Amino acid sequence: MALAILVAVGAALVWGLLRGILDLGIGLLAVAVAGGWGIGALLRRVDASALLAASIGAIAWAGGLVFTWVVAMAILQGSTRTLLERLEANPFIDWMAPQFGLLEVAALLIYVGAAVYGVGRLSNRP
Repeated sequence: MALAILVAVGAALVWGLLRGILDLGIGLLAVAVAGGWGIGALLRRVDASALLAASIGAIAWAGGLVFTWVVAMAILQGSTRTLLERLEANPFIDWMAPQFGLLEVAALLIYVGAAVYGVGRLSNRP
């Protein structure tokens, strides 16, 4: 189970770096597919439920959004403030609200769906 959480953290970090630095769009859905499936496949080894896989997939998605915000604030051009001051001045919800769109919704569905698929796909149960 710890490996599944590690995959979730890794997927969130990759998402945040690619979105925050390179501003990738639809290509990020590949991160959601790989991360979600990796979570589900690893949880299958411990006979975890689809609900647990979906939950960890959703947490990976949320972590990716938060890490994107941190990266975006860290590389903000022309700011004389420290990173903590930038994070305080521009709260996550205020920063995310105008950017939240179809990509984020699709990524959530893919993370969760791929995690559930990863758990069930490898199942030998009837």
